[in-house]
Amino acid sequence: MIWYALLLLALQSPGAAPLLADRLAAARPGDTVYVPAGVHRGPIVIDRRLVLIGAPGAVIDAEGRGTVLTMRADSAEVRGLTLRGGGISLNDDEAAIKIVRCTGCRVIDMRIVDALHGIYLQDARGVLLADNEIAGNARLVESRRGNGIHLFSSTGNRLERNYIAGTRDGIYFSFATQNAVVDNDVERTRYGLHYMYSDDNRFERNRFRHNAAGAAIMFSKRIVLRDNVFAEHVGYRAYGVLLQTAEEVLAERNRIEGNLTGLFLDGSVDNTFRANVIAGNGVGVDLLASAERNTFVDNAIVENRTSVRNVLGAGENTWAREGRGNYWGDRDVFDLDGDGIGDRPYEAGDPFATLAASRPVLDLFTGTPAAAALSWAERAFPVFDTPRVMDPSPLVRPSPDTPSARHTRTPSSR
Repeated sequence: MIWYALLLLALQSPGAAPLLADRLAAARPGDTVYVPAGVHRGPIVIDRRLVLIGAPGAVIDAEGRGTVLTMRADSAEVRGLTLRGGGISLNDDEAAIKIVRCTGCRVIDMRIVDALHGIYLQDARGVLLADNEIAGNARLVESRRGNGIHLFSSTGNRLERNYIAGTRDGIYFSFATQNAVVDNDVERTRYGLHYMYSDDNRFERNRFRHNAAGAAIMFSKRIVLRDNVFAEHVGYRAYGVLLQTAEEVLAERNRIEGNLTGLFLDGSVDNTFRANVIAGNGVGVDLLASAERNTFVDNAIVENRTSVRNVLGAGENTWAREGRGNYWGDRDVFDLDGDGIGDRPYEAGDPFATLAASRPVLDLFTGTPAAAALSWAERAFPVFDTPRVMDPSPLVRPSPDTPSARHTRTPSSR
């Protein structure tokens, strides 16, 4: 009860204020406990249904000992606090907040600084994480850091409007299903989204920028990626979106821009890419031979140094459906009958880039006049047996379903 927590505070003189852990131990299920401004000693554990609310300037500091705040009760809620000073043991998965075998918990408007893991969900169900700011521990090398939000064996949770920076991975999924990730910002991590053995999850309107790679989705099925931004990942082997052994993924209306490689598929089958903008990347779409039965339709694949590259052979993929292909931004696509569809199939990709993929020494010549001449000659008089991508129904203009130019820029860092 609220009156109980307030009465407990009123009966204490400033010099004899109880420790926060003691106040939580004395509270009853259903109470709301207010945390005044100032630094309060952690770690603390919420083991009953409570609401813990911090006043502006309220800080819980674990002084380097373990997890700062552990939630072990269904329907518990924390909001408005700053957490710091957690332990740095990856073996123990220490975190700023750990939610363990709980249903219906809520973590709202929290500020987490210098965290190993920011928020760690273990066997959690129906949890809401909203409007939190999570900063990793800059004193640790990247390999020794934890993840911003880590979900293990957790189902039906919602992550919305969180900001994550400077952790190892931004959002990490492991055996986590039927979760919704909406309107989050992730930057300056290794993988913005790292994803293993997790099916049936949905990602909408998130922004992944300036990470080593935007998203790595591995060994998973039936993922929906819609209206996200994956931009400006340009380090060694950087990707906007990487699919490794992924099946039945639906990616639509995403912006994949300014990456070393925009979209990379390996061992991935039966995926659909519709109405995405894949623009300004080194390689727009990179396909290994193991990527088969994927469908690309109504995408704008434009202004990439190499639009499509098939490496180590070519799997059977579909580049048009119901008479509509993709927009390639190439003036050589003619539409004499004015139906919006090119009059002849469009051959996408760069023969030189495909050769360079299997002969890395050739990368030194990428973009040179000699490389351009070789690509032109190979198209005119084929000599090498390089795999080709043929769009049978190229679009003359971008699909109205693709994101418009005004959405190219994403919000700046907070």
